[in-house]
Amino acid sequence: MLKGNVGLAKPASNSKMVRVVTTIALAVFVLAGAWYFPLLPCQILVLIAIGLGLWEYAKLVFEDNATRAFQIVLGLSFAALMTWAPSKEHISMGLITAVFVAFLWGMAHRDPLNEAIHRVGLLILGVCYLSLTLPMWSWLKGWGGQWVLMILIPACLTDTFGFLVGKSLGKKKLASVISPNKTWEGFYGGLVGSVLGFWFATHVIAHLRFEWYKIILGGLLIGVVASLGDLIESTIKRSVSVKDSSHLIPGHGGVLDRLDALTFTAPLFYFLSDYL
Repeated sequence: MLKGNVGLAKPASNSKMVRVVTTIALAVFVLAGAWYFPLLPCQILVLIAIGLGLWEYAKLVFEDNATRAFQIVLGLSFAALMTWAPSKEHISMGLITAVFVAFLWGMAHRDPLNEAIHRVGLLILGVCYLSLTLPMWSWLKGWGGQWVLMILIPACLTDTFGFLVGKSLGKKKLASVISPNKTWEGFYGGLVGSVLGFWFATHVIAHLRFEWYKIILGGLLIGVVASLGDLIESTIKRSVSVKDSSHLIPGHGGVLDRLDALTFTAPLFYFLSDYL
């Protein structure tokens, strides 16, 4: 059975101080890990994050524990293939296999029949949304920690600048139905933060002297995709009428709430890196 509307969850009662402390701790751990950790521990940490994200996603969209468990196993299996696959051909075959297995699950669990195709679609969405995208952070780490920071820093500053500018100057709603607190002013502020973060990461950390137009274009692209990733995750939550994906991270909600801006930025940067 798929979840129906269950009413918006009440806001977490964590204090602002808890949120600030958690933010600092997460930032230090992630930034230090991206720079100092060897490749294998980073790959494992990415898979753990994907597993937690799949768990939250499955709890949001499925009611039965069997389908939730199947979503996590299917998603983690494909994420592991994405992480350690010897070739892109194996990844393509793995995705085809994941879709095929999802349909087999839908055929085996077809009661009620009118929900079978929706269940299959949600299973495939979970794989594509998390397991097809997030392992690319491990690919970037394989190039070196500076490549991770070159996209991680602007993506995070998109969220930070967007929040600060939107909180202080925001008036025009960006997507009131999907995310009532998002404003156009916050969106533009996020783009500024992304451009500044991309310049800092490329010039100060990676010591790469990109032309000015590449800095602006790269920062804008990362900022736009990070913002859209936030809205995509909000769409998933709103479709099942919840505010946070979980309360796993004090003051922040769930893992999906922290990964939203990072989900599609790694694939973007990976495929655009040849043009920088």
